[in-house]
Amino acid sequence: MASLALRASVLTAALCGALSAQDLIGVGWAGQVVRIDSQTAAVTVVGSGTFGQNALARDGRGRLWCTQRTVNTPYVYDLTTIDPNTGAATVQFAGIDLRGLTGGGGSLLYGITLSSGSRLVSVDVSTGTITTIGPTSFSSIQGLAMHGGVLYGWDLSRGLVTIDPATGAGTDPFPAVGSPTGLQYLCSHPDGRLLAGGGSTTNSLFNVDTSTGLTTLIGVTSGATDLRGLEAVTGASTSYGQACNGTFGPATLTVTGNLQAGGQLVSTSVNHASGSPGVLAIGISDALWLGLPLPFPLDPVLGTNGCSLLQSLDVQFTGAAGGSVPADLQFAFPIPNGVGNFTVYLQHACFEPVPGNMSWSNGAMVYVSF
Repeated sequence: MASLALRASVLTAALCGALSAQDLIGVGWAGQVVRIDSQTAAVTVVGSGTFGQNALARDGRGRLWCTQRTVNTPYVYDLTTIDPNTGAATVQFAGIDLRGLTGGGGSLLYGITLSSGSRLVSVDVSTGTITTIGPTSFSSIQGLAMHGGVLYGWDLSRGLVTIDPATGAGTDPFPAVGSPTGLQYLCSHPDGRLLAGGGSTTNSLFNVDTSTGLTTLIGVTSGATDLRGLEAVTGASTSYGQACNGTFGPATLTVTGNLQAGGQLVSTSVNHASGSPGVLAIGISDALWLGLPLPFPLDPVLGTNGCSLLQSLDVQFTGAAGGSVPADLQFAFPIPNGVGNFTVYLQHACFEPVPGNMSWSNGAMVYVSF
């Protein structure tokens, strides 16, 4: 295990930049991208995206999605991705005027458009397709967050509201509670808090009590300008590609653990022969390895059945499947403190009595955060 941890440390150190350990990332209307400490509201400027940034959300692959509006009329709206290391924004799809944005799992985002009142829409970031779900019955929802399995919105006059993700119908559970002036975003924090804030008038970060709708000031976000979107910086994993069969079925790979600096990554593939030797391969690319375009079919080379190499082979760890029938092949190693904001690609190979004497799992893209 010491060797495994050491080699993991070398890989992560090579991939990581020296960023602050602040646990929130935000975008501003003028293009600013910042990191924020959720306990103190202290701000560090990361860089600049584009003018008209008005919402922020993370998809199931760990990518940060934002909206932008051009300066001049007629306005043009786009969906962009934000680089958490530099703040740079890259246009991905043409969009609409979205005010709130939050992850809905996988490639799905939820958004709010103010066309004919606040309407809930879905956004498929694999295609850029935006679909209207329905009206919320509120007129000025600016923030949106999926928090504890509930879709919350922040209305400029009504404050905290709930929204049905299937119909868009909104409910004000606290009609006697209003909104601090000008709050522009909601953010679900992994520690269980719901955060709100932003805007050009308030420029502060608040805790939101979901049982009362009341807000408590955390601090002024000095150095941030007119923030419109905020996301927690968390790790994420998503599967891609196809597994070929182990002895007892598809060698399906999953990644679990706390995918943050100081956490632990656990990769597990199933359906192997008991005690079979195996390999965890970690790569920094899912597009190219030694000049070979990926995915690369392995059957013509190794005699396997339906197997492919899905990522570059930059670091390999060896191990063995367990003693159960069918058996799991599992690797676990700590993520070093102080390193984060990088993406790696994982795949298992196991030597067992199948065609080509090898099974290969699907791939897993892993984003490790601070």
